[in-house]
Amino acid sequence: MRGQKLFKDVIRAGEAVTEGRGRNDSLLAQRNACLLARYYYYGRYKERCYEDILSLLVKEFFLSSIRISRLVQQNSSKIKELKDKEMSIYELQRTWPQYKW
Repeated sequence: MRGQKLFKDVIRAGEAVTEGRGRNDSLLAQRNACLLARYYYYGRYKERCYEDILSLLVKEFFLSSIRISRLVQQNSSKIKELKDKEMSIYELQRTWPQYKW
């Protein structure tokens, strides 16, 4: 069958899975830091309202608006740090170059 060789090369039958299962905490922390920076950016530099920011973040991070609002509430101190540092668009671009700031 077409593609079978590739499948067998990538997924070898009988090999033990060495990776751990579940979520990677460091990747979640990085995602949340980026999400909070985007939240700060939309509020500070784009002057969007809360509902608009949530809808934009839902599209960017593929999370529900409820989950995003909980993350924002749980990490309000980190957003305050961004505000206190007056993080510029240039600094945001350097930290997360994959996004259009």
